[in-house]
Amino acid sequence: MQTSSTPPSRRRCPLRPFAEAAGFTLVELLVVVGILALLIGILIPVIAKVRSSASRAKEIVCARTLAQAWLSYADDHNGALLPGYKSGLPAFDSQGESIAAQTIGVAASRWPWRLAPYIGHAFEAMYINENERTLRELAATDTSNYLYQTSVFPSFGLNSVWLGGDENYGGFNPIFLGGFGRFYATRTSELRRPAETLVFASARAFAAEGTDGEILEGYFRVRSPNFTAAVWTPEYAESEPSTWGNMSARYAGDSVISFTDGHAESKPTDALKDMRLWTDRASTPNWMLTPGSGG
Repeated sequence: MQTSSTPPSRRRCPLRPFAEAAGFTLVELLVVVGILALLIGILIPVIAKVRSSASRAKEIVCARTLAQAWLSYADDHNGALLPGYKSGLPAFDSQGESIAAQTIGVAASRWPWRLAPYIGHAFEAMYINENERTLRELAATDTSNYLYQTSVFPSFGLNSVWLGGDENYGGFNPIFLGGFGRFYATRTSELRRPAETLVFASARAFAAEGTDGEILEGYFRVRSPNFTAAVWTPEYAESEPSTWGNMSARYAGDSVISFTDGHAESKPTDALKDMRLWTDRASTPNWMLTPGSGG
């Protein structure tokens, strides 16, 4: 009987070469991990950029929808513009019930519920992207709170001081108008540069007025760089929405804006310092309202 001359302790398992070939050394594993980390580092900014571009595109579409609804309101009112902010105006929910009868009356003074019928009460066109969470949270609250709060924090602010009039800034006030003239447009026929006059813009504000807490990407009003005095600070401040008239530069320094002819686009927020974008009464970028200059 033949026996192997190799001692048992030195014999190799016939499967061992395959096991050795299938394994990785520590160096090889570290190289693979390094490559994966590099790829992830490259992909994350790309994915973030794609998501930001998609959000910007969606916001442009919604800004255009609101501008066209704003024009439809004027068509239905013989060319009269939607009052920017005014007490005592009627507004109704999707069931035709008075807003003022269900919540604080000031909710009807703001534009969202007065413009809502022209977008089929689809508040999803006003509360978009990051602000969709706010709308979902409000929908879970009681009716009165929902009606009130949705009038405060839409993703877009209206250029209410210069378009339609805003009673918090001299609009509809006989004494103020007597000194400055009627400085805001009230009819489409008064818009001399409709393709260049801002009507809605990306907006932001503190979730609770008068606090320095959470900032929501939405507010019902945006203010121009100047009024009777400078309104904006020289630099955009992430932590202080009111210092730039509640404008939001949420797209890498850009804001989405729509115009009184119905089109929409995004612009660097710095470009919005030009007063001629806010009112066609402005003759220079740094124009301010002075006694008698309102027309």
